[in-house]
Amino acid sequence: MALKLRDIKTEVIREKDGSYAIACSALGVYSVGKTLREAGRNFEEALDLHLSVLREKATKQVAAVTAQR
Repeated sequence: MALKLRDIKTEVIREKDGSYAIACSALGVYSVGKTLREAGRNFEEALDLHLSVLREKATKQVAAVTAQR
């Protein structure tokens, strides 16, 4: 099953203590912050890290497949 960008949603949650959480269940990326701006920055950092790991894994898999040929 392929995900399309338009299918990926994020949810912003205001916690009882006034802090914020941002969640993207489709990608498994979550963040928190005291302010919405901080939560957003933390989410961007978490997303960048998550995508860099996926990119690295994909690159290794492609290299392994092409090395077998």
